Amino acid sequence: MALTPWIRIGQPLEAVVDNYEQIFDAWQLGGIRGLVFGRMTFADEQGQFTIPAFKGDTAPYEKRGIKAELNDTLLQPEKEKRLRAMLADAKSRGWTVMIFAPASGTISAQGLPPEQDPYGTQLHAASWEDIFTAFPEVDGGIMDGWTESAYEVVYHHGNAVFRAMNDNQRQQATARGYDPARLDSGRAHLHQRFQNFTPAEVDYYGDHGVLSEMNLFDINEDTLYWLRWRREDGIREGQAFRTALDEMPRKILLGNGPRSAIFSGMTALDYHAWDQIVDLLLVKHYFWHRGFDGLYGTVARWVQQIQAWNPSLNETQCWKVVRAWLGINLPEVECLADMELGFPQAFFDQIVQEETRRALAAVSDPEKILPWVDTGRMPHGGDPMTSGDLHRILHASDQAGLKRFLFHNHAHLTAAEWQVISRMCGTPWDEDPAGYWPPATPKPSTY
Repeated sequence: MALTPWIRIGQPLEAVVDNYEQIFDAWQLGGIRGLVFGRMTFADEQGQFTIPAFKGDTAPYEKRGIKAELNDTLLQPEKEKRLRAMLADAKSRGWTVMIFAPASGTISAQGLPPEQDPYGTQLHAASWEDIFTAFPEVDGGIMDGWTESAYEVVYHHGNAVFRAMNDNQRQQATARGYDPARLDSGRAHLHQRFQNFTPAEVDYYGDHGVLSEMNLFDINEDTLYWLRWRREDGIREGQAFRTALDEMPRKILLGNGPRSAIFSGMTALDYHAWDQIVDLLLVKHYFWHRGFDGLYGTVARWVQQIQAWNPSLNETQCWKVVRAWLGINLPEVECLADMELGFPQAFFDQIVQEETRRALAAVSDPEKILPWVDTGRMPHGGDPMTSGDLHRILHASDQAGLKRFLFHNHAHLTAAEWQVISRMCGTPWDEDPAGYWPPATPKPSTY
């Protein structure tokens, strides 16, 4: 097995910070070579994650012409000291250390007007300079779905493809050189089209190549303008921040976590273009049903909503529309009911391998691809996948040429999953109840 695993510490940070020596020893034995931590908050007395992990500095903001205020009344110095000791330990092991969603909870600042800074680059750069000056032992930061366009067909977990822009988004688009009225026209035209398919159109145009599919979706000039904006605007924002990041005193790694390749056309986050912007693409090898961000769940919602909008279509025809729009063909899935039966081996052999190969094909260095790997449950609320499914995801990815992956996240790691990872990537875990124990499986002494 050639895969090298990383792992993320999410909330609560304290669970690992307070026992990092024992945990890191076990992780290193199991093959872990990279650490992602954050969000950067500690728990308050009510168990909510509201306490900033460090004291911010207003200087990086002020030198960029941004007014900033510091509020450090809620800091917990002893926890911060322990966090820094943990990071120093990780670096002494030769691990790469990254912050997830870098943010300073002690700084209040409002960016420059869009007319002066259309992509919000100066505020973004100020916050990163603040954070990475405070944590010199950290190699870089990871954004989650940064600039990614909406990917759900109806409102779900904060996004929906066809939602109209609000006033702030219109102002932003204007400042960036786009015509918001034309963007809204293109969006509305496609939204209306998705609600007005006929069986004859679906059966004739169907999923038979781009020219037929453009007729199926009635792609007009305003819709092309809207689609082009979704891709182009994100690339420009990424390029602006990359330039600002490269001007900082030290090299800071930049990562972005998009949906998997199969959705990248719809989310308009072009892996090939982003190869020139980021150091890491943390593509989401998330495949579960229901919840959010899982491949099965997203596809099922598209099929269900298309049928709700177009009651004259049968389910087979709704699947045909989804295949034409997303370019997806799930093996051994002919209807929604098939998705309740779990994942056939063909899914891993075809879909997981193809998703991995597409991501690798887009970048100049295979080490840039670092997929998030998870199996549903919380925090994504999906139908749980088994440890056997985790093994098949990793095996298929390895066969496709993947070099490393990131498990998301430690708080939901089970004993079976840690056995899979440690056996495939390092020394098998010894399951000693007095030693390290994955938090999502009760110790034998508790039952």
